[in-house]
Amino acid sequence: MSPSSPAAHQSGCPSSTGTTMSPSSSVGEHSTKRLSRRMTSPPMYKEPPRSLSLLCGLISGICQAGLFNPYDRALYLSVKHNRPFLSRINFQNGYSGFGQSVFGRAMASGAYFPLEHFCLSLAIPDDGKSHPVYVFLAGTSAGAMNAIILNPLSAVKYKTWGRVINRGMWVEASEMFHKGGLRPFFNGLKPTLFRDIAFGGCYTYLRYAINGPLPDHHQWLGNMISAGIATMVSGPFNLARNEQYATRSKKVAPTIPQVFSALAQQVAEQDTLSGKLSLLQNRLRIGWGTARVAVGMAFGHYIYDKCMDIAETRHF
Repeated sequence: MSPSSPAAHQSGCPSSTGTTMSPSSSVGEHSTKRLSRRMTSPPMYKEPPRSLSLLCGLISGICQAGLFNPYDRALYLSVKHNRPFLSRINFQNGYSGFGQSVFGRAMASGAYFPLEHFCLSLAIPDDGKSHPVYVFLAGTSAGAMNAIILNPLSAVKYKTWGRVINRGMWVEASEMFHKGGLRPFFNGLKPTLFRDIAFGGCYTYLRYAINGPLPDHHQWLGNMISAGIATMVSGPFNLARNEQYATRSKKVAPTIPQVFSALAQQVAEQDTLSGKLSLLQNRLRIGWGTARVAVGMAFGHYIYDKCMDIAETRHF
């Protein structure tokens, strides 16, 4: 996480009732109405320009960044220092440096929405019917693009979070380059790619499988459940990502296999099954991290769709 961050759109048409559908048809037919409400049925108004999709993603990201910044910072510090999430020290100065990095935080939180919008526009033909595989590939493609575009920004952001006094992203980036060249900016890229590809594919597919029969006013619930499941699937890669971001600029970050090996060794050292499960839950942040992504994605999706609705109805 971020992350960091996915969401797309729902259909403007109400779902049909009284029809029994197989899981396959619910993704391939019923839920494609909600792959994008502007792609699968004749729009009431002209489709807004793609630049407005980017603007709506940025607005959604700003809302998420402002609301969840203390939570995200505390979650990162709890992983970095291997201490309980609710430790008071994790929440000290929750908005430290927020004003200096709000644009970067907004991009990290909201970029996925227009990326998924774009990928789904390629996956869904004019007749509105799409194979479930194409829906899954649209999610993985959006995740991959999101990781590549935002990883350098995320690397700088996490460095600022590790400071008692936030010096700003530009000063932090300059020091990172001075100490390690370009290498520190690519810390976490591989696990971020794996994480966002796994998350994007699972989230997009599950969201539309679940949301298919749901009415519009319950779409947030399907988005939240899908994000929670996708977060658990991508969790191990998120751990490797955080470990690499926490590496000092002068040092070489641990590889994904090294992070997984260290985790396996820690689990093996526990004497009881409950101890093993507790350690996995704590290290992978299943619970606090899962809740953050699930709620954040549902919230971000809602803001993005509302912004696009305004752009659509006002003929921007």
